[in-house]
Amino acid sequence: YDSAAALAREVGTRMAARLDWVKIAPQRMADIGCATGDGIHALQQRYPKAQALAVDYALPMLAAVRQGTPRWQRLIGRGPRPINADVRALPLVSGSLGLVWSNLMLHWLDDPLPALREIHRVMATGGLVMFATLGPDSLLELREAMQKVGADDTARRFIDMHDIGDMLVAAGFADPVMDMEIVNFTYRHPRQFLADQRHL
Repeated sequence: YDSAAALAREVGTRMAARLDWVKIAPQRMADIGCATGDGIHALQQRYPKAQALAVDYALPMLAAVRQGTPRWQRLIGRGPRPINADVRALPLVSGSLGLVWSNLMLHWLDDPLPALREIHRVMATGGLVMFATLGPDSLLELREAMQKVGADDTARRFIDMHDIGDMLVAAGFADPVMDMEIVNFTYRHPRQFLADQRHL
């Protein structure tokens, strides 16, 4: 995963930069869909006093988070607490999170609304949810190439940010702020691109 996750790392860096604009001091925070732990480790550096939860559906990802945690943090119990869970049914107390972070996870769900409702349930009053997801223009070049050669369009479709905004309101969030950026990656060979897609 890590060898193919250049986009997730870039998006995570951009998300973290936006936290500079927000004044929060969460007591408990969660990286939902934490993958191998880049996000939760960065959040721990930014908010060292907060209890950190690394949430992922895939057990190998949580094992990688533990491996990537410095030994001294594990020894004194300051490493991220791994939680194996589905975002649509979080084993967390309502109102218990001051910060939810989710980098490129929501677009894997056919319907993100149940996940957003569950995230709303576990959010503390005045808490912050920060997430990134792919939009409908993602993989546009792949779709065009498939069309040119007469292949079936098997690339996943992604939800428009305005629809995500409507889902956030439906889930109970007030005043969601949405932003869109285009990030381009250039591959020397199509096989490298396809290999990354398979790994992700």
